[in-house]
Amino acid sequence: MANLYKHIFHIFLLSIILGMIRNFLLDEPLSLIKEKRIIETIKMKTDDSGDFIFELPENLTEPLNVSIDIVEYLHSNNQAIIIDARDEDDYNNGRISGSINIPYDYYEDHEYKLDNIDLENILIIYCSGGECSLSIDLADYLMQNRGFFNVLIYEGGWPEWKDSGNSVE
Repeated sequence: MANLYKHIFHIFLLSIILGMIRNFLLDEPLSLIKEKRIIETIKMKTDDSGDFIFELPENLTEPLNVSIDIVEYLHSNNQAIIIDARDEDDYNNGRISGSINIPYDYYEDHEYKLDNIDLENILIIYCSGGECSLSIDLADYLMQNRGFFNVLIYEGGWPEWKDSGNSVE
């Protein structure tokens, strides 16, 4: 029996070594440590009179990060659909007013909420801020699998929105 465990250990060790060698020889080796994804941030501009101007870049290929001032502007002018990627319990305990809940972990159960949304609409996805990546994951899904063109990520999320005194439900 001990001999069997010894053989299993050797096969396992050999598999790891061969896998590491193969990875090293690839043109683009896989990272052994996940690298933090850096998402480009777009800024709000002002015109000569000091009024805010918001323009999305044409032909977005990936979601962009936005700051709270852009979210406030788009929210107050009803120019975006705001989507909460947190689970239903968190959503029910407080959310940005007017937002809809599509929890990333259960998005299949909530996809019907997207059926009547024009693919050209601006979508702002948020979650719990900080290290929470649900908004990034949902934004990627909406662009790559559902075909939405204008997807933005609000990384400050619920904590920043709530602390800023903006409208909540």
